[in-house]
Amino acid sequence: MQVPRDPLREALAVWLSVMGGLAALTLLGGAVPVVAQFVGALAVAAFLAAPTFALERRGQDARDAGFHSGRLPADLAWSLGACAVVLPPFALLFSRFVELLPRLPARVQPLLAPYVGTPHPLHFALPQTAGGVAELAGRIAGNAAVALAEEFFYRGYLTLRLEERFPPRTRIFGAPLGLGAVLAAALFALGHLLVPAPFRLAVFFPALLFAWLRARTGTVVGAAICHFLFNVALLLLERAAY
Repeated sequence: MQVPRDPLREALAVWLSVMGGLAALTLLGGAVPVVAQFVGALAVAAFLAAPTFALERRGQDARDAGFHSGRLPADLAWSLGACAVVLPPFALLFSRFVELLPRLPARVQPLLAPYVGTPHPLHFALPQTAGGVAELAGRIAGNAAVALAEEFFYRGYLTLRLEERFPPRTRIFGAPLGLGAVLAAALFALGHLLVPAPFRLAVFFPALLFAWLRARTGTVVGAAICHFLFNVALLLLERAAY
């Protein structure tokens, strides 16, 4: 099938193809448990392979979408700086939110968060068993793979195409941002509805920060590092509260 020449049509076609395939696998996984075990790994593969193929069709490669480590020290510095600014107030808001959640009407709670029961005061501790440590390490490693793949797909390939159609006209703290980055963040949020729950749309907001990092550094590496650290921070906060 010929890839559409219009960058907006191409971006939407690639996104719909990937999301449609993952939705089918998710539905199949509900009936065939063994398939459900591989949906995450297949999602990572799709987020890496689909944009690579689409880029090659236009004579480009992953570097054109910001997938390179040529500025790793700067990428690392910007991502750690963003985490230092955002994560402390987020942790405070998270602790207040989970305290408030059980007091809300029962029908409202599942719309806002997946948590069940009353949390205890935040208590950070490593698992006490080898199995628990292995499980936590596996989840952290999985988050690293997902963060890199999603950033290449959304902030790399999709943002590249969408900004060809909607060039950024505004600079925010030195980074050019515009409608393309916002649309990529919206698609990122909609993609999370493969597991249908309204609260999953909240990822739209950190996606804007990842877009800013991508624009500020010129690569997706810093955005991927920040994305990974955000995921790990949320994982640790959830374990500390529940």
